[in-house]
Amino acid sequence: MLRACLLSLALIPANLGLANLVFAEETAAPPATFVPPPAPGELVDIGGRRLHLHCKGDAAGPAVIFEAGLSQYTARSGFSKVQDAVAPFARACTYDRAGLGWSDPVSGPRTQQDMVADLHALIAAKQLRTPLVIVGHSVGGLLARLYAREYPEEVAGLVLVDASPEPYLFTPAAARFRAGLAAEIDAGLKKAQGDGPVVPLPADVEPDIVIAFLPRVLATVKQEYEALDRVPAAMQQARGYGTLGDLPLAVIRRGKTETPPSAEDLQWREWQEDLAALSTRGVMVVAENTGHVIPYENPAVVVDAVRRILEQTPDDASKR
Repeated sequence: MLRACLLSLALIPANLGLANLVFAEETAAPPATFVPPPAPGELVDIGGRRLHLHCKGDAAGPAVIFEAGLSQYTARSGFSKVQDAVAPFARACTYDRAGLGWSDPVSGPRTQQDMVADLHALIAAKQLRTPLVIVGHSVGGLLARLYAREYPEEVAGLVLVDASPEPYLFTPAAARFRAGLAAEIDAGLKKAQGDGPVVPLPADVEPDIVIAFLPRVLATVKQEYEALDRVPAAMQQARGYGTLGDLPLAVIRRGKTETPPSAEDLQWREWQEDLAALSTRGVMVVAENTGHVIPYENPAVVVDAVRRILEQTPDDASKR
């Protein structure tokens, strides 16, 4: 169970001392209740349930939406530095998908189309300026591409940050790995008592980290894993999420590799180049000396890409 919990915190900075959690499960029982800290943004009703939205800045032009990676949420998505740097020149918004962070959960099976429809409803409810620039990190890149596929008139451009390509996620081995994590989450949820964290945590763990270990959040992590397995077979193929025509597109890939680059490194590079080729206006940017968590490790390269995409958007393209 702890392995799945730690994976749900993959983008939390390593300097927070989370290695201590490895030993916590054996030393104490988790508390049965937990009161989350106040949401940093606002809870927006999208039709009987609420999504957490946190926007900064109010410059004219398209809003910039940050789509976090699998199981990540506003407080710990790694996008905070990028959001602060983008806010002076654009309306910059992070949000929590249903069940993550401060957003209300949804019971039952979920699909990526459901997630994209939620974001569409959120944008409409808050009347954010469109067309949007969507910045998708990791699996969030798939959701960004799906949004552009479902609502092309609402997207001014995409920034894909070390985004997960179809050939990486949709393999038998990847499906087995997700199933194993889902089983671990199930085992932990069966032992959960109340609405407190599923595993015991050191007393000094920050409250917005504790959120990641709550039963409702871990159940959502499982939903997001399973949603990948519900992607239609035709979309699981290379370029299955479609091409992007002449949509402005920046693809940022990690530059940190083994020395010399391994076969996996070279494959990842090839996949990222294929993502950049999805649009006739696609460009590749390499985040030198940076690993997968580019928004946290090297925010400047993401900020520069956002600015580049905005510069390709006509001033009259946005509306309220």
